[in-house]
Amino acid sequence: MKLSHLKFLMLTSLILIAGTVSAQSISGTVSDASGPLPGANVIEKGTTNGTQTDFDGNYQLNLNNPDAVIIFSYIGFKQKEEAVNGRSVINITLEEDASQLDEVVVTGYGTQSKRDVTGSVAIVDSEDLLAVPATTFAQQLQGRAAGIGIVNDATPGGEATVRIRGFGTIGNNNPLYIIDGVPSESQSNLNPNDIESLQVLKDASAASIYGSRAANGVIIITTKKGKMGKPTISYNTFYGLQSPSEDIDVLNAEELGTYLYLADLYAGKTPSHGQYTFGPNGAVTVPDYVFPSGAMEG
Repeated sequence: MKLSHLKFLMLTSLILIAGTVSAQSISGTVSDASGPLPGANVIEKGTTNGTQTDFDGNYQLNLNNPDAVIIFSYIGFKQKEEAVNGRSVINITLEEDASQLDEVVVTGYGTQSKRDVTGSVAIVDSEDLLAVPATTFAQQLQGRAAGIGIVNDATPGGEATVRIRGFGTIGNNNPLYIIDGVPSESQSNLNPNDIESLQVLKDASAASIYGSRAANGVIIITTKKGKMGKPTISYNTFYGLQSPSEDIDVLNAEELGTYLYLADLYAGKTPSHGQYTFGPNGAVTVPDYVFPSGAMEG
């Protein structure tokens, strides 16, 4: 009886040792052209066995099958498969997949594939906007999308006039701006360098999302956000000069006084203006407090 128990224990030990020997662990680093990729997915193909890379892009995975194929994936990058082939260290470099990012359209209810959008949507690349030096993104939008008219305002702090498919009413024809999901009627309070993506909804279907405010079209803006990985710093600036083509013809003090005097006189009023008064012969009387005389102290 004791001999049979001993045989059973030995057999169980051999099975456990064989299972331990057959199990394999792999490790490595997942990165792209600029450095490690934190949060990348590492999955054993055909199973739910997987893990994610840490902040430095490192991973470790215990395999169920020593001959497994490992799938490496990350948002915005092409998926890559790699056979283990007895290796214990597998380092992978993923390539960016620009097509995945270009085909995403932001709508009022979320994001969807561009081919699934039935309405009229214009997508403007943020790099195209930054190619034009301007203080507002509306000025940069000129000529970047069909059916959109821009009239620039050169006054300090002025906003460009934006018209989507012309004028729709005799009142306010400004489009509705949606900045990170928040409706806004102003465009000058947004730094063009903060824009990640910009879409223009040009047809009546936008009214089903935003109501009557979308009657003149909707411009949806998504701003840049923090990303995992190493911090990057970028700097750009521009410098320019401007000068009037010719000086304007202005009145001097005598001509301005004559103008004000005659304006009141022809209007049937007693000639007067502000601090100055005019005598019966047109003489200007200046109060003493304008040009005081005497000692001064300070």
